[in-house]
Amino acid sequence: MLGSFASLAGALALMVASVNAQCGGTVSNINNTTRKFTVETYNADVTVLTISGLNNNPDKESYLLYCGATAPDSTVIQTMGLSPSVKQFKVPVTRVLSAGNFTSSYIELAGGQSNIAVLENPQNIVSPCLQYHYRSGLISPLDSANLTQYESLDVGFRQFKSGEPKDVWVPESEEVAPLQRVEYLMAVSLFFNNATAASIIYDKIIGTYNILKMDMERIPKENKMRIGWVKYDFGRRSWILCNTPFIRGIINDAGGIPFPLKGDGLPSYPDISPSDFKILMTNADVIIDQTDLTDGKGNETSVFSRWRALAGFTGMTTHVLDMKRVYSLDNTMNQARINDYQYRMPSRPDLLLRDVIAVQYPQYNPEHKFRFLNTKFYSGEGATNQLGPENCVSNPAVTTPFPYNSGDITAATFNPLFTGGPPPPPAVGGGIYGIGGDSQGGDTSNDGKNKTTSIIIAVVCVAAVLGAAFAFAFYKWSRRAKEDRFIELEEEMNNEIPLN
Repeated sequence: MLGSFASLAGALALMVASVNAQCGGTVSNINNTTRKFTVETYNADVTVLTISGLNNNPDKESYLLYCGATAPDSTVIQTMGLSPSVKQFKVPVTRVLSAGNFTSSYIELAGGQSNIAVLENPQNIVSPCLQYHYRSGLISPLDSANLTQYESLDVGFRQFKSGEPKDVWVPESEEVAPLQRVEYLMAVSLFFNNATAASIIYDKIIGTYNILKMDMERIPKENKMRIGWVKYDFGRRSWILCNTPFIRGIINDAGGIPFPLKGDGLPSYPDISPSDFKILMTNADVIIDQTDLTDGKGNETSVFSRWRALAGFTGMTTHVLDMKRVYSLDNTMNQARINDYQYRMPSRPDLLLRDVIAVQYPQYNPEHKFRFLNTKFYSGEGATNQLGPENCVSNPAVTTPFPYNSGDITAATFNPLFTGGPPPPPAVGGGIYGIGGDSQGGDTSNDGKNKTTSIIIAVVCVAAVLGAAFAFAFYKWSRRAKEDRFIELEEEMNNEIPLN
């Protein structure tokens, strides 16, 4: 009885809520985030972190972090309103698993780079220092069948929700706004007792992004460039429009206009019919291509020649080709040809925004160094920066070719005089990739709606013609029948009336 009372008293003492976390560090601006994670503090030794899913995913999972020598007992946990089976972690963690390569980007930004002991598919990692640690034997590849390996870890960060006791869920989705996923950086940092420093990094990323966005908002609508973000799907043998909320958000925030130009309602990756793709290529001022051309196939002299053949513009040209504004996303790659865009897209949208602004308006920041967009794609030179273990140095601020992760977060300053550039050529062509109206033979872009509508109209017209013909025939038949009956009656009357 006394023991239960003591536990209850201890629980009540812990129930001292605070806006900022203590165990794990201080989380700043949590009230200004999109609330995909929450933090509750129970004195300086216990923090409860709850992570929620993205894109209307109602799932959530809570984690109990404690900085004391021992974890709270079951009575205290129950008083907190937590499940007895809540996952518990002693902070700071020291041995970490990163499953899903993008999760290691959060870990590095959170200050936990040296704590990563196990990586899923380490040969695909882009970070130079993680490559170096793997080559040096400090990081092991994930072996899911090795229970001893898992038991040696303090925590495992995964992009999918897991029932394993040491796993933490870091959700992934492109169906969200560009800044939505950045805040998971602060959630991850709590496990390293480094949320205070990570919050400063978070504020820099968000602040830089919003300054750039506000500068681009001054561009008049008629002066904005049309940006086509596409990729070729070899399995479907079709061009695909990249139409996720993340991509559309980046284009809009960079002062551009995404395709389709008329309406939307399309899925995230819809097929584009050949005729609609020609309209898109004709109207685009910038093309960002996400096609995977690393297989080395094709007989063309360069990667861009192959791309141009796939696009159907070998012997033709358009405004965007004349201006050489076609860019791939492989500006920075590792030796396995995995590009940095795949690795850092969730945690560093500010870098991508800078790139998309720079290809439209190089005068906005003449000193800009491209991170993701390959400006040499048109000339077929391949990746500009190839990162390997040798690029890991003790001082990331002076690395070559450029600083990486936390070393390359540079602040932006307002440029109130910037208003963009001259207006682009007017859009042409029909359908949703042009100025509207009837599509020039491209029914794929409207999911066959144009074709269906035409069939319905044709059926209605045929029915109307047949109906009119039937009505006319019935009228003629009725009139003839009446005339015949009138003649019969007249003859009968003549036979019945005597002649004098």
